[in-house]
Amino acid sequence: PVVEISAMPSLRLNEEGRSIIVSGEGFELAIGKKTGALESFDFKGTQLMSSPLIPNFWRVPIDNDNGNRMPRRQGAWRDAGPNRKTTNVNVEQIKPQVVRITVDATIPVGTGSTCKTIYTVYGSGDLIVDTTFNPGDGRLPDLPRFGMQMAMPGQFDKLTWFGRGPHETYWDRKTGAAVGLYSGNVEENIHVYVRPQENGNKSDVRWMALTDGDGVGLLAVGMPTIDISAWPFTMQDLEEARHIHELPRRDIITVNLDYKQMGVGGDDSWGARTHREYTLPAETYGYRFRLVPYSPSLGDMGRAARRTLRSVQ
Repeated sequence: PVVEISAMPSLRLNEEGRSIIVSGEGFELAIGKKTGALESFDFKGTQLMSSPLIPNFWRVPIDNDNGNRMPRRQGAWRDAGPNRKTTNVNVEQIKPQVVRITVDATIPVGTGSTCKTIYTVYGSGDLIVDTTFNPGDGRLPDLPRFGMQMAMPGQFDKLTWFGRGPHETYWDRKTGAAVGLYSGNVEENIHVYVRPQENGNKSDVRWMALTDGDGVGLLAVGMPTIDISAWPFTMQDLEEARHIHELPRRDIITVNLDYKQMGVGGDDSWGARTHREYTLPAETYGYRFRLVPYSPSLGDMGRAARRTLRSVQ
C-alpha cells in the first residue's frame, strides 16, 4: 500500500528548549539539540524509548576476536558513538505533514571523521532514519560494526522479525538460515555463551517489531534490509561480564539496528582473522530504516511494515 502525504495529518513543530519536538496525531517524538539523537518516542501515551538512538561502531568481542587481538587493533571504535560531538542541527518543515531534521557530528577516530543522520518525520507517525559515516584522514582501523543502538522499556519483550532465522546469523554465518517470519520472547533469542559476548544477531531482516503484552510497540523496517538484535541487558553489561552468572537482566531491552557488523571468523580461535570479504574497512557507509509505532488497531503487522511513503525532496 502507498500512503499519500496529502492524506496525512499535519505535524506540529516546537524548537524551544533543549529538544526539537515533533507532534502528530497520536504520537510525539523529540530529538536533542545537543546530542542530535532521537531521545523520545511517545505513542498514544506510551513511551517507546528508555535511552536515545545513537550511532554504534562497536561489538562486544567474541572469543575469535580476542584470539586475533581485534580489541587492540580496532578498539578505537569502542566509544566512537557515545563520544561523538554534534556540530550542526538543521530543521525544515518541508510540508505541513513532513519535517526533516539533519544532524552533523564528528567521530573521534582519525582526523575529520563524520556521521550525518537525517530524520524525516511524516504525519502518519513514520520516522525514516538515514545515516551516513565518512572516514577522515589517517590510517583508520576496520570498523567492527556500523549501526545504531537504543533501548526500549522492558515490557517490549516480544520480538517478531521477517528475515533469516530462527537462530542467530552473521555475515559469514547465515546461509543455513531460511528467510521467514519468526517470533518469540527476547530472552529466547539471545545465545548465552559460556563467556558472555556478542550474540543474537539476525541477518537480512526486512522488518522487525518489539511489542508488549497488548501488542503495542515499535516496528523497524529495513530500506531494504538491516541486521538486528535485542538483549535484556546493556552492551556494557555484556562486555564486563566474564561468567554467565555475572550477566544481569535489566528492565530494558537493548535494540541494535545495524547496517552490518564484521563476520565472526573461526578458521581457528587463536589468531586467524575474519576473512577480508566479511570485514568493514574504514570507508563511506550509509543505510536507512523506518521506525513505525504499532498497535493491533493498525492491522496486520507485515502490511504495516510494507507500506510505502511517497518520497519528498
